[in-house]
Amino acid sequence: MDYLDDFDDAVPSLYSRTLVFLYSFCLTPLGGAVLMSINLIKVKKPINIIWLVIIALFLEIGHLAVMAYFDLTMLTFFIPLLLGAILLAFPVWNMLLKRVYYKKKKLLVPTIILVLIWLSLVILNFIDFTGQ
Repeated sequence: MDYLDDFDDAVPSLYSRTLVFLYSFCLTPLGGAVLMSINLIKVKKPINIIWLVIIALFLEIGHLAVMAYFDLTMLTFFIPLLLGAILLAFPVWNMLLKRVYYKKKKLLVPTIILVLIWLSLVILNFIDFTGQ
């Protein structure tokens, strides 16, 4: 029984692929990159964080370029976010964390942070800063 407890302690507790996907979609790929960076630190692969941030920046630049080139609509806003989230949660995850066994970390704190960020953005969106 002690062996199982020792083994259980040896397995890192990481944020799940689903949460990385949600953060990447809701907070741009940079939000998902933050969670994946925390995961990479836990599994002792910090050198990969540089590549992860570069990938997330390219995805964000692509998102901004699509919004600048086309008229801002729901499609031009959400489709690049969806593509960035899919790329981070699947191919990039498979490259960096494929053979890592882990326990899923609790979702309460990241979910609360996500809701607080979204609520603050919604509130700021409705404040009239022009004073008219």
